[in-house]
Amino acid sequence: MNPIRTTLALPLALGLALPLSALATESGVDNIGPGTDGFFVLPLEVDSLPDHMVAFNLYYNHYKARKFNISSLGGDVPKVEIESTAVVPRIDYLSPLRVAGGRLGIYVAQPWLKQEVSAFGLHDTREGMGDTTISPIVLWDMGKNLTLAAAVEITVPTGEYSTDRLANTSNNFYTYKPLFSFTWLPTEETEVSMKTTYSFNRENKDTDYRSGQIFHFDYSASYRVTDNLRLGLNGYYLKQTTDDKQYGRTVQFAGQDVDDGVRGQVFAIGPALHLTFLKYASAEIRWAKEFDVENRPEGEMLWAKVSIPFAF
Repeated sequence: MNPIRTTLALPLALGLALPLSALATESGVDNIGPGTDGFFVLPLEVDSLPDHMVAFNLYYNHYKARKFNISSLGGDVPKVEIESTAVVPRIDYLSPLRVAGGRLGIYVAQPWLKQEVSAFGLHDTREGMGDTTISPIVLWDMGKNLTLAAAVEITVPTGEYSTDRLANTSNNFYTYKPLFSFTWLPTEETEVSMKTTYSFNRENKDTDYRSGQIFHFDYSASYRVTDNLRLGLNGYYLKQTTDDKQYGRTVQFAGQDVDDGVRGQVFAIGPALHLTFLKYASAEIRWAKEFDVENRPEGEMLWAKVSIPFAF
């Protein structure tokens, strides 16, 4: 289960400083929130949990980039700095209802965001509520060491958006994401989790821009150092699979002969720590550095999370 961290929107105003029509998925942003999920993305032994389970999750995210890569222009755009801070409460509910043999649940996330963008001598800051994500989810108990889940996340553009601002708290388009995730304990000491999504983005009606479809996964692997402490690695991978479109045509950078669709990609990896307390509650902190970036910002990501489950 994951909330969505809505990243900043660096809109077509930046394209006035560069000869660009857009920057990879519109302005290089998406409704994914890469890296949101790390250790124990799913609970284990789902069928043994109480009929009505609720988990309160609070996420903190900080992202900073001092580069913006544009592949068809041969490298990084200078004088661009992007900083984003998000606090994301999320409520998970697991019901006793069954769908295809699994337990049915739902989760809702509502981020608060502060976005800061500096580009070519211009600076803009905006803070407020971001875009809302809601999703039904089905979890399958495959034994004490494995849980599988499938969901469809829907991100609704409820934040603030303006075409004449560098920073926004909304991406201003709907996204529908089929999702598959698992948590697996290969041994008593080790844990592996992964969440895979595929994004279908709708059009931003204010700009007639439709960002391409995106394949993405978050991953983590941890080792139990003590009964309450785990150390490990985490990260994410994102690859845009179809072209961006504007006014019904494939997007290209001005002055370029090839309609490259400004497809984005990024890979990130870094260390992480997971702590269990009050028997079932947990906290974690994760950091990741981005590599192999195309048509997106390149920076560093920090996630922190506290999760408190309870039954009623």
